[in-house]
Amino acid sequence: MRVLIVNYYEISKLPPVRNLVDILLKNGCIVTLVSIDKNNQYKTKQNGKFTFYKIEEEKNNIISRGINFISRKKKLRELVNDLMKNHDILWTTTDRTARDLGPVLFKYKHVMQLMELIYDIPYFPRQKIIQSNIKKYAKKAYKVVVPEYNRAQIINAWWGLEKVPIVLPNKQSVEEITDVPDDIKERLQKIENETRKIILYQGVIRKERPLDAFAEAIDELGENYVLYIMGAKNEEVERLINTYKNVKHIDFIAPPYHLLVTQKAYIGILSYVPRKDDILHYSKLNEIYCAPNKLYEYSGYKVPMIGNDIPGLRYTIGYNAMGVIVDKFEPTYIKTAIKTIEMNYREFSQNCGEFYNMTDMDSIVMKEILDM
Repeated sequence: MRVLIVNYYEISKLPPVRNLVDILLKNGCIVTLVSIDKNNQYKTKQNGKFTFYKIEEEKNNIISRGINFISRKKKLRELVNDLMKNHDILWTTTDRTARDLGPVLFKYKHVMQLMELIYDIPYFPRQKIIQSNIKKYAKKAYKVVVPEYNRAQIINAWWGLEKVPIVLPNKQSVEEITDVPDDIKERLQKIENETRKIILYQGVIRKERPLDAFAEAIDELGENYVLYIMGAKNEEVERLINTYKNVKHIDFIAPPYHLLVTQKAYIGILSYVPRKDDILHYSKLNEIYCAPNKLYEYSGYKVPMIGNDIPGLRYTIGYNAMGVIVDKFEPTYIKTAIKTIEMNYREFSQNCGEFYNMTDMDSIVMKEILDM
């Protein structure tokens, strides 16, 4: 089977798409990927089984934004129409991708994957008045794919689909990583030499995240622990490392090399709080029913977790006894959670491994989605 994956998004920020490519290739499919790739994670060479087309994302200013939006949609649609002459399946990975391809999707056997929970997406970026009516593409799609069970049910209720979307979790492989670039080896040196127990946070670092509570708790627990925060450096990172003595920072590391940090963790942090702003078009329920890559990254390395009390974490971390769900992100609760994990570390760690192994990604992709 020949599969064309179109991902109008930065590929380094979507490990599930990289993992999808690997699954398809491993199972004998011929794969073409069209994607933004600022970090050059893929090469444009064709090897018979895999071909990559790099999308150059335009740098828009206010005047040219509308013209560029129309131009890039036209180019993307022309490219897809040309490539689909030699492919069996068109697989879109995000709502933005589906919007930009538009009516082209009706012409082909289309798998519509959604990374976030959305009801609709604006037809033009940065405005909310004119919507795309994206459900019309889902209604005609061969399969609709989402990363979490509750999201599947919500989308089905919103859009009135004939079939509930298929759940493809954001699980990726945690196999041994080799051929690490020298610049990444340098960044990893700090954590390689660490002797304390590492409490790890990976992700967006901003004020509404509860990292102060973790930093205070770890300072109070003493010198045996350290909080590592991993993500792009900003003012909030500077404030945290200058305020707390046991906070260290590691800059963003592109997948899959970020997993070299993940596997060093003693405990992993997962925090998903609904946005107070209304900038993005994601549903307010998006974070409540989270589907984090990190859930599988930590569990793949048998790293117990601390998470906040939302359905997406309670019924994964809590239900499978992979760590502790805290009622509040406050130092007292966090210290208790760390001590609880420490006292039951072997059990929590084992449960993490069992949870990771429960999901057969190959079967979901090849049998449930592609019917092979």
